[in-house]
Amino acid sequence: MTTTGAGSAHPLVEHLREIQAGEHAKWVIATGVLAEVRQEMADLQRRFEEAERSLLAADVRLSAVSDTVRQAEEFLGAKQPSHPPTDPGERPNSADPQSSGSDARDSGVPHQAAGRPASGVDTEQKSLTELVLEALVDGLDTPTSKIVAHAQLERPDATPRQITNCASHMRAKGKVLIVGRGLYRLVSKEPRT
Repeated sequence: MTTTGAGSAHPLVEHLREIQAGEHAKWVIATGVLAEVRQEMADLQRRFEEAERSLLAADVRLSAVSDTVRQAEEFLGAKQPSHPPTDPGERPNSADPQSSGSDARDSGVPHQAAGRPASGVDTEQKSLTELVLEALVDGLDTPTSKIVAHAQLERPDATPRQITNCASHMRAKGKVLIVGRGLYRLVSKEPRT
């Protein structure tokens, strides 16, 4: 019969301790990797939120410029196009007397006021602002997809970006609220009884 001293252990126990030490080392590495990934995710989330805020601010500015161009065209008696360009590379017809080389319509950014004159369409279309208000009329939280779908029923030429730009501009003017990610609500002027 063999006895083991205080400093020695059975070979099976030694082998199991080696496995335990190896698994512990792997656990430490995995814990470190997880901590790094969590930090990267937090950084990405912060960058994503900053980018969303930047995009919203850009949407508001673009919508404001688009409204200014539209109002200037209306003031000057220019006929508003029925089909705004949907391709960022599409520009107003250079033969159009209303287009000048220095105005906002030459930016290449699609918006409601840019484009060519209507081609034989005499029906008056509702503005995007009116269509967004119609989509929000029930006073409930309304997802962006529902607003876009409602507006495109009457204005199939309008891009989702133009519609969300309009909603963002209305938010900046205090007409609508963003109550969650992609959720809008109409601002009520007077309490309902």
